[in-house]
Amino acid sequence: MATTITLTNRCRQLRDDAVHIKTHSPFVAAQHPYYFTKGVCEAPAERNGDNAYLMACGVASVMRNAAALIQEGELIVGHNYGLSEFLPNDREAAVEALRGSGFSPEQIDWYFAHKDEGAWYFAHKASRFTRYPDPELIGGQKAKELMDELAVVSGMCTSNHSVIGYEKVLRLGLSGCAREAEYYSKKNGGGSLYDAVKIICEAGETLGLRYALKAEELLAEEKDPGRRAELSLIAATCRQVPYRPARSFFEAVQALWFAHMINTWEDFINANSLGRLDRILYPYYKVDIEKGILTKEEAFEIICCLWIKLYRDYDVQQSCAGGCDSNGNPAENDLSYMMLDATEALDFVRCLSVRYSARTDKKFIERALEVVGRIQKGVPFFFNDDVMIPALESRGIAQEDARDYTQIGCVETVIPGKSNPHAVTSRANFLKALEYTLGNGRSMMRAELRPGLETGDPESFESFEPLKEAVFEQIRYLIRVAYENTVRLIPNAGKNDPRPYKSLLTEGCIESGRDFNDRGAKYDNYEMMFLGAPNLADSLAAIRKLVFQEKRYTMGALMEQLRNNFPDEAVRLDFVNKAPKFGNDIAEVDSLMAEILNMACDYLQELSVKHGYMFFAQPFTFLWMVDHGRTSAASADGRRNGDILAYSASPMQGRDHNGFTALINSLSGLPTKKTPATTSAIVEADPQLFTEQNIPYFADILRTGAEKGLCNVQFNVVTAETLLDAQVHPENHRNLAVRVSGFSQKFYLLDKTIQDHIIGRTKHTSM
Repeated sequence: MATTITLTNRCRQLRDDAVHIKTHSPFVAAQHPYYFTKGVCEAPAERNGDNAYLMACGVASVMRNAAALIQEGELIVGHNYGLSEFLPNDREAAVEALRGSGFSPEQIDWYFAHKDEGAWYFAHKASRFTRYPDPELIGGQKAKELMDELAVVSGMCTSNHSVIGYEKVLRLGLSGCAREAEYYSKKNGGGSLYDAVKIICEAGETLGLRYALKAEELLAEEKDPGRRAELSLIAATCRQVPYRPARSFFEAVQALWFAHMINTWEDFINANSLGRLDRILYPYYKVDIEKGILTKEEAFEIICCLWIKLYRDYDVQQSCAGGCDSNGNPAENDLSYMMLDATEALDFVRCLSVRYSARTDKKFIERALEVVGRIQKGVPFFFNDDVMIPALESRGIAQEDARDYTQIGCVETVIPGKSNPHAVTSRANFLKALEYTLGNGRSMMRAELRPGLETGDPESFESFEPLKEAVFEQIRYLIRVAYENTVRLIPNAGKNDPRPYKSLLTEGCIESGRDFNDRGAKYDNYEMMFLGAPNLADSLAAIRKLVFQEKRYTMGALMEQLRNNFPDEAVRLDFVNKAPKFGNDIAEVDSLMAEILNMACDYLQELSVKHGYMFFAQPFTFLWMVDHGRTSAASADGRRNGDILAYSASPMQGRDHNGFTALINSLSGLPTKKTPATTSAIVEADPQLFTEQNIPYFADILRTGAEKGLCNVQFNVVTAETLLDAQVHPENHRNLAVRVSGFSQKFYLLDKTIQDHIIGRTKHTSM
C-alpha cells in the first residue's frame, strides 16, 4: 500500500540541510529582533502606548527589511526566523550574533540603546501566561496555596496556539484583505486595529517583491537551464503573492508559507499551526491537474518542500489531513494521501494529524496507520469526527463550523480562522482532590497548609459513597478556583497583548473592530486541562475494594501509609496489584473514570453558562504530569510521593495489561462528547502490530472505537528494549523519535524523567 512516489534529489538535499540545521545560520539569528525593534521605535510618537499599532509597525518592519534568503535548489522560499529565535541574554554573545547577521557597529550600538523601548519589549515582558498578583486572587490565601501546590493553575495564554484563516490570503491576497478591513473601518468609525492591519497588509507587497528581486539576482548568475526556469517561476510567483490572490497550486503553497511566516513574526513559531491543508490547497491542485499544467509528481515535490520549510527539531506546527466536508461527508482527497506520502518519504517528525470517522474510507485509515508503523515517530495521530463534531456543537459551535475543526500545537481543538481557543489556559489536578479529602482539607505534602475544603474526618466515612462525594466536592472547588481566577485575567490580556495580523485572519475581529486577544473572534473559548484523573479513578477503585468491600485495611491505616510514603512495600503492592486499574476494560474502575470526567465536565459547563465565558474541558497533561506529580502525595493507586502522574487520559504507565483492544474499550467508554478540547491518549504498540497483515484489523478496531466514543489516540511504535538501549547509547539512536505528550521528539533530547516514563508505558504486543 506504500506510495510509489519517491523523494527527488532536490528534496533529499533540502531535507538533509534542514535536519542538520544548515538553514538556521548565525546570519538569520538577529534579523527579527533588530528590525522588529526598529519598526516600533520609528512609529509616530503620538502612537506611543497604542500596542496594536506598535506591534504592526514591528511586524511590518521585519517584512520590509529582514534578509530575503533563497537556499540553493529550493522552490518554496522564505525563512520564518520568528520570535522563538531570541538573541542571547549575554551582551557579548548578542553582539556576536548581530555582527554575524551583517549589522554594523553603529547599528549594533543603536539596537542596545533602543531594544527596551521597542515592541520587542512585549516578547520579553508580556508573559504568554498572564497572571494576577497573589493578593488579587479570588479565594485569597487558600487559592494561593492551591496554586503553590499545583492543585490548580490559573493563567491566560495570549500567544500562539492558533490556526488562523490562511486561505483568506490565498483567495484575496493581502491587498484584498486590506480592502475588506477598510470597508469595516468605515462602517465602524475606524480604530487602532484597522490602522494596524493596514500597515501589515501594505508591507505584504514589499515582502513578496524582495524575494522576487532576490530570485532575479540569482537568475542573472545562474547557468543551468532547469534552475533558471525555477528562479523565473519563483520571481513571478513572489511578485504575485502574498499581496495578490494565488492563481495556481504553486502560488497557493508559496502564499500559504508567506502568510505563516508573517504569523510567526507577530506571534512566535511554537504551536501556530496551518490547519486542513488538503482542503485549503485542493481547489488549486484540482484546477492545475485538469488544465495539465501540474502533475501529481510535481505536486508531491512542492508538498515535500513545504514540509521541509516547516521542519523544526521541536515541532508543533500542526497540519491536518482527512475529515469531513461541510455536509458531513468524508472528504479525503489526493492531497490527503500526498501529505501522508510526504511524511513517510521525508522520515522526520512533521506534526500531522488525521481526522477520521466510522464512515471514512478504510483505505485512508490503513494508509495513515501504515505511515505510523513505517516511520515509527508517533505521526500521524488520529481524531474521531464522530466524537469531536458533536462535542463542539454541544458547546455552541455551529454545525458547519464544527465540521471544519482542526488541531493546534499538540492536540488542542480550534475552528480555523474563526476561534481563539486560549489553549493551555488553566489546569486542575484531580488527584489533589483525594489528598485534600483524606487530609480534611490539609496537604499531605506540606502539613502546615490547608488549601482544600474541610469535608469531614475521613475515618468517619462508613461507606465508599460519602468518600467519593467528598472528593467530587473538592474537584468542583479546584475547577471553580481555576475558572474564576482565569476569568479575571481576560480583560488585562486583551489590552496588553494585541495580535493585529491574527485579527485580520480571524472571523469576527475585523467585523467588530476587536482584537483577537480582546474576545474579537467569532468563537472565544478557553481550555481547562484535567490532570490525574486516571490516578484518581485507580485510587478510588482501590479504596472501595480494599478498604470498604474487603476491609483489608482501615481508612486510618491507609492514611498512615500515604502520609509516610508507603513505608510498607507489601501494602503498596496490594494497592497496585489487588485492585482494578483503568485501561483494562474492567467496568468497576472504567465507570469511575467516566463518572469523574462526567461530573467535572458538567460542572465546568455550569460555570461557563453562569459567568458567560465558555471553557472547554480537556483531559490532557502536556508534560505537566511531571510537575504536578512532584507536588502530589502518595496515592491509593500505589503511586509514591512525588512520582509522575498518568499522561492525560491514558492509563498510569505499566498498568494496562489486558491488551490493545481492552485499552481501546476503556478509552472509548469515557464521556468524550463533553470534552471538545479533546481527550488525549497515547498507546504504546510493538512494531509487530503494524505488519501488512495486521493493519486492516487495526483499522477496523479504530473505526469500531470511533462508533463507541474513542476520541484522540496517538501511537508509539517502538520496543522497550530499543528505548533502553537508546537511553544508554544515545549516539546509536539519533533519529529515534517517540510520541511524548501531544508532540513527537527525538528520544535522546528528552530528560531522563520523561524517558523513564515512556519506557514504563505498557508496550502492547497483541490486539
